[in-house]
Amino acid sequence: MNKDRENIKLKEFMSLLVPNQRQIHAFILYLTTNRADADDILQDTLAEIWKKFDTYQEGTNFTAWALTVARYKVMQFMDKNKPYRFYFEPRLLELLQQEAGARHTEPYHQDKIEALKECVSKLHQKEKTMLQMRYEHDLTFEGIAGRFGISIPAVYKALSRIHARLARCIALTLRTRNAL
Repeated sequence: MNKDRENIKLKEFMSLLVPNQRQIHAFILYLTTNRADADDILQDTLAEIWKKFDTYQEGTNFTAWALTVARYKVMQFMDKNKPYRFYFEPRLLELLQQEAGARHTEPYHQDKIEALKECVSKLHQKEKTMLQMRYEHDLTFEGIAGRFGISIPAVYKALSRIHARLARCIALTLRTRNAL
């Protein structure tokens, strides 16, 4: 009988996880900006979500709950890895998690994409180039550092600042549009 209950639990877990796994991964990737680190943290997060699944209250927002677990895993990772340590305050991670979990309807995503495009257009050319190197050309932090002639921690810091500016700009743009 115990095995049947475990199978039911696993099916319930998978039915909640599968539609949300991309969002959890995207959240982690956004915070770390490094695909390999994000993949590692995602694996740790999924293991932790499964381990703590008995504490999840059925009917509540699974995405928000899972993103909370992910946020703690990201903070643990950043505490252990010096280059990340100085770039994200726990409160910022919490706000990003709330934003990611609170809104996930299609029209909102489209509005957010439009706001992102508008905000990227306001960046300085050097910032746009750094984003392109990272996300379009998938360069490592070392590669970007070499191209700009700066240190790897300087790249982390620069991308962190760019992400923060974009997040503020997107939030302001969306608030302004909603107020009209």
